[in-house]
Amino acid sequence: MLLTGLTVFLIACLHEDVAILTAAYFVVEQGMSPVLAAALAYAGMLANNLALYLLGAHARRYQWVQRWLSTGHAVRIRHRLERHLVLTLALSRLGQSMLTPALLGCGFLHIPLRRVMPVVAATAAIYLVTLLSLAITLGEHVLRQIGEWAWVVPVVLIVLLTAFIALRRRSAPR
Repeated sequence: MLLTGLTVFLIACLHEDVAILTAAYFVVEQGMSPVLAAALAYAGMLANNLALYLLGAHARRYQWVQRWLSTGHAVRIRHRLERHLVLTLALSRLGQSMLTPALLGCGFLHIPLRRVMPVVAATAAIYLVTLLSLAITLGEHVLRQIGEWAWVVPVVLIVLLTAFIALRRRSAPR
């Protein structure tokens, strides 16, 4: 169970959506506690988000970045982001791959961590509970309908879709 929990945490550090699906799989197939799965995924999500913020904050050390940050354009962007921080981070959580630049920008533009992390924590909790509940419910339903091979169906669909897109791009005129 320790390896299973560590897997959920590490995957959450890399990609939140994959971690949620992995956690749902472990809950449905391996009998992992849903609370434990959610807690491990949540901890990994927060670690990932904090690392992104700190990476953006680290970029401020460079001289050319400091010069740019003192321009009027950067100051206007920072003030706009500060005014709309909750909305920006909440919508960024919903959009695929939009959270990374938002968190990097918060760190880069020196939005205080004490303002960013509560919003990140709240949006991550809501997102995680919603999607994990949905994935567990659908996983249990599909498992009852299709059986033990239920988890193969989405993987096969993703592989087929990827192959279709790759072949379509390859055959497209240049």
